Amino acid sequence: MINNKAKLNFDIILVEPKIGGNIGAIARLCQNFNVNKLVLVAPQIDHNNDEARQRAKHSHYYLENAEIWESLESIRDTYSFLIGTSAKAGRNYNVLRQPSYPWELHEMLGVTEGKIGLVFGREDRGLSNEELRNCDFLVNIPVPAKFKVMNISHAVAVVLYEIWKLIFQKEVKLTEEKSSNSKEREILFDTFKEIVEALPYEEHRKPIVFHSFTTMINRSFSTSEEIHSLIGIFKTIKQNCSEKIEE
Repeated sequence: MINNKAKLNFDIILVEPKIGGNIGAIARLCQNFNVNKLVLVAPQIDHNNDEARQRAKHSHYYLENAEIWESLESIRDTYSFLIGTSAKAGRNYNVLRQPSYPWELHEMLGVTEGKIGLVFGREDRGLSNEELRNCDFLVNIPVPAKFKVMNISHAVAVVLYEIWKLIFQKEVKLTEEKSSNSKEREILFDTFKEIVEALPYEEHRKPIVFHSFTTMINRSFSTSEEIHSLIGIFKTIKQNCSEKIEE
């Protein structure tokens, strides 16, 4: 069974949000994707007002337990990584705005166990260059249309979905595909070794071939089904070789 309750060790950080409906919609997304918590930096409105609560639906927990900070700089040391987001992707002339993309964020899940903050800027003007200096890198959502600025809640949804997508795919793979065990691989290796030994091949090269094969299989993290398929085909090869020798 797929564990759809897996928790992302990410906080969503909104800088100076001023529209209650956006805050509420983002709280709902936090609930949808099991985000750790919602953090508000210098909010320009009561984040728990009627509009926010209406948009949050059954996600009032994130509004009621939101952390409030005065500035992005003051929050910096509480995170291992701060990931800034912006609709304005720069080129070589603006190093601060050279972006990564949402589908690349999953790589961080495998390299850090620390707390990560996803930082989204103001609804009207995003994050300043100074605020981006407090982030470890920038993420941009490429949009094909001429008007490239997404609604902030939509941008949060895209980023969270791209992070969750790989986690979901990994869980499906682990659920549906049982990893092979050492006993299964041992049977495969023994069968392969018997074939190699029976072949008219230079004797001093046979150990090298066998070692190369075992290394390749172990590095591939093959599933049980894959190993059994190889065992089956190698046993067939072994049997055919034996019959030809007898003839």
